[in-house]
Amino acid sequence: MKVTAMRSSQATQRLVAIPMLAAVAFVLQYLEFPVPMLPPFLKLDFSTLPALIGGLLYGPVAGVLVEVLKNALHMLLKNTDGLLIGEVANVVAGASFILAAIYLQRRGMGKKGFAAGLVLGTVLMTAVMAVANAYFLLPAYAALYQVPLEQLLAQFQADSVWSFVLYSIVPFNILKGVVLSLAAYPLYLKLSGRLNLRAAN
Repeated sequence: MKVTAMRSSQATQRLVAIPMLAAVAFVLQYLEFPVPMLPPFLKLDFSTLPALIGGLLYGPVAGVLVEVLKNALHMLLKNTDGLLIGEVANVVAGASFILAAIYLQRRGMGKKGFAAGLVLGTVLMTAVMAVANAYFLLPAYAALYQVPLEQLLAQFQADSVWSFVLYSIVPFNILKGVVLSLAAYPLYLKLSGRLNLRAAN
């Protein structure tokens, strides 16, 4: 009975915490800022951090779920053109970063593992978003707006999909990963003792 009650309490806690983290992440999306010398639609924010916390607390699936809920709120309350491209890109990027970071942290490697996970998450996010933009996101964006892909690329002074990816998408995601890592690591160290997260080594 005690085990059942404990599991029920944990499930209830998770059921409450995940939507709350998603709401915090949604608010953080409003605090976005552009990156000089990159296309204006590429903006940095810290909305992945609540999802990362959710992953640390309840596992990587919970972290990804926070990302999904955050972007569902964004689609319903902030998206003005009704297209899903930005939200899909945000989920894919956030999930790539979170899964790598949580995977190594959960393998019992402590703070060194989490630091390595943040590095791996940055690399994975950069690689995944490069491929996703080249083969899906940019073509889908052009198709939904009924604009030739070449014309869309010309707006950003790029002569091919891969030149745009290499000179815009890749630098942006590297920068995003570094910024998120610099914020996430000290946050992890502060939370680890209070939330029984492994921070040794």
